[in-house]
Amino acid sequence: MRLVFELLTEKEIERVHEASLAVLSKTGMRIESEELLTGLRKIGARVNDSTKTVLFPERIVEGTIENNRRLLKSGKKLHLLNGVTSEITGRSYIEAKISGGCEKYLDWDSQSLQDPGEQELLNYVRIGEKIPEVGFVGNPVVLSRDENGKRVDEKLRRVKTAALIAKNTRKIGSMEVWDKRELDYLVEIGIIARGGKEEYYKNPCLVTAKETISPLFLDEHAGNILLALAKMELPCTIIPMPITGISAPVTKLGNAIIGNAEILGVMTAIKSVCPESPVGGGTISGIIDMQTSVVSFSAPEAILQDIAIAEVHKKLYKFNYLIGSGYCDAKYPNSQVLAEKVMKYLLTFLSGRYSYPVGLINSGSVFSIEQALVDVELCRYIHAHFGGAGESTMVPELVQLIGEVGIRGHFIAENHTLEHFRENWFPQIMDRTGYTSIKQSKQKDMYSAAHEKVREMINSGDFWEIDDSRAKEIDAVVDKAQKYL
Repeated sequence: MRLVFELLTEKEIERVHEASLAVLSKTGMRIESEELLTGLRKIGARVNDSTKTVLFPERIVEGTIENNRRLLKSGKKLHLLNGVTSEITGRSYIEAKISGGCEKYLDWDSQSLQDPGEQELLNYVRIGEKIPEVGFVGNPVVLSRDENGKRVDEKLRRVKTAALIAKNTRKIGSMEVWDKRELDYLVEIGIIARGGKEEYYKNPCLVTAKETISPLFLDEHAGNILLALAKMELPCTIIPMPITGISAPVTKLGNAIIGNAEILGVMTAIKSVCPESPVGGGTISGIIDMQTSVVSFSAPEAILQDIAIAEVHKKLYKFNYLIGSGYCDAKYPNSQVLAEKVMKYLLTFLSGRYSYPVGLINSGSVFSIEQALVDVELCRYIHAHFGGAGESTMVPELVQLIGEVGIRGHFIAENHTLEHFRENWFPQIMDRTGYTSIKQSKQKDMYSAAHEKVREMINSGDFWEIDDSRAKEIDAVVDKAQKYL
């Protein structure tokens, strides 16, 4: 069974595209990277040197889209490497992502938010390695403290985080890049972990996307990192975060136009310097709640805005696209989180994306491993609803079986039941036991069950680790970074 959720008509898709071109040609973008401005001048963009505002003629943006399409047709891959969004994988099974780059984690035993140390990160990576549905283990947290509790130097946090991830999982995902100088070390660690440069470039890791500042601004820092990624032939992905009512018009299509214009503008800028580098996009949009003045990432409009641009990229441009499925508004694992997550994951599923960021709460600022296990269970639950009704060729066999069991009979002891009951979905955390008391029912809460599962997995031992020779190579890269950074 395959259900598809489609938001925009063909005419609306064309209108979003045309409006994005109009915004770029009439309002333009401010781009602070001098190298990108030089490239844009060369391809015919109008650059105001004093304000660093760029006006993009429609023909060069259309040419950029066609260039990207040509590269993909020629066999180049559009790697969209980001741990808090969902992309189309081309596969039908769950591929959960443990990532997020959070500065805090929820300690379940003390019920408090803490700065992450090596042991916490190690536990999360090991659990991600063990869960079959997790296919992507990035940086759920960024190291704040080393194994002795000492603060990690800010300039080394990403490199040390990447090193620990690379040594403890085969499912290596993305890593935050805050400084262009970190890139060489992150790539070197990735090459060691993948087993060589060729394998690394087939399946890049330990880099991620960068953001514009909505509306219509690419700062020098983000622009230079994106350009460095493109020059190294690594995933180059731009992810705006337009907020409806603040940095985008207060409508879903207004938000989509701003987000798409920013992606097309940055794509054109990058390709003006690196025309043979595929560039991709995605959004993590939100809205301003006019009642509270707080930004919401789980409002219905947020995911719909992202899906709107995704449809433009898929149907008109023929590109994959990231939607912001990872963030929720709820601050603590509770019933609100479950409602927000189920709806976002369901719409993600219906958009054809089966990669799900898990474990993020409080607008993506806090990671909870208990929430991650619950999220994976929710993904299993959603997928189970769309498994179809079974083979219709079995109908004659079923009619015969019903006749043999007869009126008021039962099927529990039949061979047919033994042969087929495993085709049904069985929860791993949800409670399906019989009722005994309110007290016992509270003890069987999903989060309590998830916490027990976390303990079991951490205490089980038998963790995967990279071989000693490669571990030493990674440590040598960290030592180099320590001397240079």
